[in-house]
Amino acid sequence: MFGRIGDAISGKEKVRKDSTVVTVKQGKVPVSKVIKTEFDSIINLVNNHYSGEVRRIQVDAAEKQDNNDKFYRIFNNLLLYSNGLMNTYEFAIKDSKSDLEKEYNKQNSKNNRIRTYLIFGSIILMIIVSILIMILTRIAFIYEQKLKAANLQISENLNFKNRILGMLSHELRSPLKIIGIFINRIGKRTDDENIKEYLKSISFTNNTLLMQANQILEYTKNQQVENKLIPVVFNLKNEIQSILNSIEPYIETRNNKFVIHENIDPEIVVYSDNTKINQVFMNILGNANKFTENGQITVTTTAEPIDENTVSLTTIISDTGAGISKTDLEKIFEPYYQGVLSEDIENLGAGLGLSLCKEIVELYSGKISVSSEVNKGTTVTFSINLNLKNESARA
Repeated sequence: MFGRIGDAISGKEKVRKDSTVVTVKQGKVPVSKVIKTEFDSIINLVNNHYSGEVRRIQVDAAEKQDNNDKFYRIFNNLLLYSNGLMNTYEFAIKDSKSDLEKEYNKQNSKNNRIRTYLIFGSIILMIIVSILIMILTRIAFIYEQKLKAANLQISENLNFKNRILGMLSHELRSPLKIIGIFINRIGKRTDDENIKEYLKSISFTNNTLLMQANQILEYTKNQQVENKLIPVVFNLKNEIQSILNSIEPYIETRNNKFVIHENIDPEIVVYSDNTKINQVFMNILGNANKFTENGQITVTTTAEPIDENTVSLTTIISDTGAGISKTDLEKIFEPYYQGVLSEDIENLGAGLGLSLCKEIVELYSGKISVSSEVNKGTTVTFSINLNLKNESARA
């Protein structure tokens, strides 16, 4: 029945009429009117029920149809909007592409101009650099020629200087030897102890000059020879006393007081170069006397053994002279360096004294230092290591 009702609602079937036969086997004979009335009531109830259901289904279907129509309208509107948006997007893309092409062409044109300017600038710069290189090469060539000429002149001057030094040192040796002979003769003929002391100082200085002349002569013969120690055996105390006694008259020429504090064992005999020790003392004391007048120069020297084969000679030489500035102290050991000095100081020398002293002290594996204060004086401290005399040294 429900299938037929569904077909009827959907219009697939026409309304069918059926007849119902009721057979009563036992009991009271039913009245047809009553049965018909009951069936009519049932059919009406069923008909009303299904009519309501059909209406409800129709209402739902109408609402769904309305919703579908609304959805379709919204969808159509969205399609219209999307089509308009796509048109706008395509138009914007075309405009953007056109703008980008214009900007690209503009930038490309600008880059081409810049590239062209850079190329021309590079070419001009290369031309300028080439011209400068040619000029500098020419200048360098001219200076090279001048330098060669100057080197040739210097070489000639050095050769001339070496010849003069060689001649002087050679010619000085004979007078110095003669002076030594006369000193010995005078010393034998006088009994005055003061004169004998002066003669000892003169003799020591004369011998020192003779050794210096011999060294200069050797140097002029071979300029490549290295400065080295020439050891001999000597008594350290006697050597230091001789050096200090020989320079004392020179210090007194500028009215300076010469104070000596010497603490050296008289039994110490060393095997070393006494001439270079003499050079160190003479240079430092000479500088002290040169920059001091009416003052005091003090020498403190001691000898302390380092081990069984070596003794260390430490000497402090201080003066009350003009002093040295801090700026000059940094360069005091440089060859030919001379600081800013008073105009009253004469005979400044060549500026080689302390440089030579440093070189000599280092030959003895020693150290040298200078401390000073302007207008208060200068102190030079150096220490040298001397080999003690032994059988191998004497050999």
